[in-house]
Amino acid sequence: MKILKSVKQLLMIGVGLFMLMSCKKFIPDDQDSLGTDVVYNTNEFMPLLGRNTFYNNIVNIGQNTSQPLTFKIVNVRDIDGQPSVLFEDKFPVKVWTKSYSGEEKSLEEIENKRKTEYRPILEILQKSGNINFWGQSVNSNFVKTQPDSGYVFDIEVSNTGGRRYLRNFKLKPYRERPFEPSIMDPVTGLSPLPYTHPITTTNLLGERTDLLIFPNEINVYFNKLESKDKGNKTLTISFLDSLGRPIDVRKFAATEWGKLVHGFNHRFENGKVIYDVAYPIPLAPIKTDYTTADGGAAVMDFKFRRRNQFGFLQDCGLRMQFEIYEEGDWEIQFRFMYETPKFE
Repeated sequence: MKILKSVKQLLMIGVGLFMLMSCKKFIPDDQDSLGTDVVYNTNEFMPLLGRNTFYNNIVNIGQNTSQPLTFKIVNVRDIDGQPSVLFEDKFPVKVWTKSYSGEEKSLEEIENKRKTEYRPILEILQKSGNINFWGQSVNSNFVKTQPDSGYVFDIEVSNTGGRRYLRNFKLKPYRERPFEPSIMDPVTGLSPLPYTHPITTTNLLGERTDLLIFPNEINVYFNKLESKDKGNKTLTISFLDSLGRPIDVRKFAATEWGKLVHGFNHRFENGKVIYDVAYPIPLAPIKTDYTTADGGAAVMDFKFRRRNQFGFLQDCGLRMQFEIYEEGDWEIQFRFMYETPKFE
């Protein structure tokens, strides 16, 4: 009897172990949690057409949500709810494949560090949720801009625990501004004035009055020239005196022409200086020898030296801070409105 009882107990244990092992495959795997604590720190995007804008570090993820997450833009529509197929198309943009340093010695070296890719205007990075607006190749001829209410879109957030939708993000682009400092109203596209000014002048004296010339007495015009060929794009710098006559740029004799802009093959023609350049200017938002400290704008310093009334050599000149986003052959022209500078 004792032997029989022991056999029954062993059989029961064996059956129990078999059932436990058989049921193991029906036990669900651990699932990620997906809470309501995935939050964007903005729900309204107002980029400028004609240039790329990258919205980084805009997603906050709380402790109730498991990572990694997958993000996707869905349901892009006009403000009245009509689907917008524009954002399904892809457009050519230049993308850096190697880091730009500002020390490149030729246009070829610059272009070897970037390539043309086709991207949607509005792109979300799948794993981070950051948003890229590839506005470089689009304009207000076919993209709605302010004061129009623009577009609305949703963002799908998912992991193995499920998916959620963050709704009603707004995209309200401004009209393109080909250059900065801009003379164009970003909403109307109109230009109250056709010119801007340099940011500083140093010891510039008028030829006639011997009085200081200030930045607001020098008008700066950005002119897009008709392209002569399909070769290198150019940037031309020129000066006019108070009577509208050309001033030879070489009168700014202390200017470091090789370091004025990140351009190449500079040459002097008809009193102007011309560079072969790559656009946009500056090429990337980093500090280089040609930019402001934050890399946000290019800087040009035009300099000459002149003896003052006491016989001492004085550093004289002006500084211009600018950006150009639209590729082409551009001329920046400085016009002295009231007095021509005294160079000697």
